[in-house]
Amino acid sequence: MLMRRFLFLLLFALQAIAQAQTAATTVRSPGIPDFSGTLSFLSSDWMEGREATARGGFMAADYIASQMKLFGLMPYGDTLRQQPSAENAWKTTQTTYFQNFELIRSQVEKASLALVRLSSGGEDAQEFAPGIDFEWEPSTIAAQAEAELVFAGYGIEATAKGYNDYAGLDVRGRIVVVMDKFPGHADTSSKAYKKLGRTLNEEAISTQQKRLTAQRQGAVALVVVSPEALFKPYKNTQQNLGIVNKAMDAAKAGDPDYADAEYTIPGDTSLARIPCFVLGNEACTRLLQESGIRLTEVENGIAGNLSPRSKILKGKKGRFSISIKSESLAVRNVMGIIPGKDTSRTIIIGAHYDHLGMRNGLIYNGADDNASGTSGMLALARVWGELSEKPGCNLIFAAWTAEEKGLLGSSYFVQHTRIKPTNLSMYLNMDMISRSAPEDPSRRVLSIGTLPVSEQFRQIAERKNKALNHPFILDYWDVTGHSGSDYGSFIPAKIPVMTFFSGFHDDYHTPRDIAAKSDPEKMKDILKIVNDCLLEVIKTKP
Repeated sequence: MLMRRFLFLLLFALQAIAQAQTAATTVRSPGIPDFSGTLSFLSSDWMEGREATARGGFMAADYIASQMKLFGLMPYGDTLRQQPSAENAWKTTQTTYFQNFELIRSQVEKASLALVRLSSGGEDAQEFAPGIDFEWEPSTIAAQAEAELVFAGYGIEATAKGYNDYAGLDVRGRIVVVMDKFPGHADTSSKAYKKLGRTLNEEAISTQQKRLTAQRQGAVALVVVSPEALFKPYKNTQQNLGIVNKAMDAAKAGDPDYADAEYTIPGDTSLARIPCFVLGNEACTRLLQESGIRLTEVENGIAGNLSPRSKILKGKKGRFSISIKSESLAVRNVMGIIPGKDTSRTIIIGAHYDHLGMRNGLIYNGADDNASGTSGMLALARVWGELSEKPGCNLIFAAWTAEEKGLLGSSYFVQHTRIKPTNLSMYLNMDMISRSAPEDPSRRVLSIGTLPVSEQFRQIAERKNKALNHPFILDYWDVTGHSGSDYGSFIPAKIPVMTFFSGFHDDYHTPRDIAAKSDPEKMKDILKIVNDCLLEVIKTKP
């Protein structure tokens, strides 16, 4: 009798354990009601476009925090020390859902650029007209100088790949002139393209990276020229169609102009500080006159033999000045946590909640970008918050601010996180997951970005996709060197990432990106894959 009772209790215990394990590994996938209302509210006119630093951004942050609290998440933001009690003793500290910090907004108030010709008779300065002959990249520090000009090809330093425009070139204290793009970009059959074109990523050839490289080499400023600019027709010397067309293209795309300001995190040393000017066709012609440099010939020569064509522009100097107006602005990330059984492991599920705000009386609602990712993150927080027991590891649900201003919210978190990078199993990102690209009429393409070292993430996604009733056409891509969304903040810290994206559309960054155009069925299936991948990663310890 005693033995029978013991076996019964043992059987009961084993059954309870089995049920607990099942509960821990079966989390319902979010349904449309879990995210549709949140998506609509975040992208409504009430939120005023959710621009970071603006009222709408703070209202959105308050709403997101209220949802996290409703779903049972513990706050994971700042720790506050409360005011003294009536007994004149400090109360216990309190943690909030907000990670508050400041951004520095720097705006160029005035910029000048001149070409100084040197001759036996003295100096002759030719002033370039701002907005006609040149534009400038946003800057954070006022500067002025007169210095020698040196041509440094494409301004690329890729020694490990066998190419370096700065080899044997001293640019310290000088103004560096570089071409845009990269060697062989115009000829896919060229030697340069075959060697570099497939390996140089967007970051390596960006103006920002060329600016950083020139700064590291000791230059005082960067000037960007383009062979294409030289051959664009213009009606007279006062009209620069290279610059005008750029502005018209931006207007047609409906993207508001943010080129007048730079937003930075105080103390961030990773940004380029030297001024950067982009020349139009007339200014480019004047700069290169009598220099012996013909950009198309230089471009073709480098493409053919990968030999840099750098040289000092003798008899010429450049003179510039930039004045800056700066102000400090408050912003906040919103974060909640579900503590796990294994507190040494953490997975972050994140999406940026900011968008473009209001411009010229129009509200940029940002339904797909990125009320969709934020509402998806909150839907996952809801279903995981429903569990009666802890998940296998810590789950942090994060809504980032200031992604549209340069991934600044997620960058601030990575720079100030109290979690060791080795304890972060994955950062899972969702950005624009409710629409489809025009070239995807079936509305079943889903892009998933990972690092090459995270091949297991792709394999997991492949299996979970096949289990869908209507599988997606998966578009895998390598995020190395890319920074199109907040995953880019985690890559330098060597944190594994997995990012989900459903395609660009014609309403991107326009007031037409509204909730009524979202595809809830597609988003529901995307969230199922995201949730299933999350479950699998939790079970698979590194």
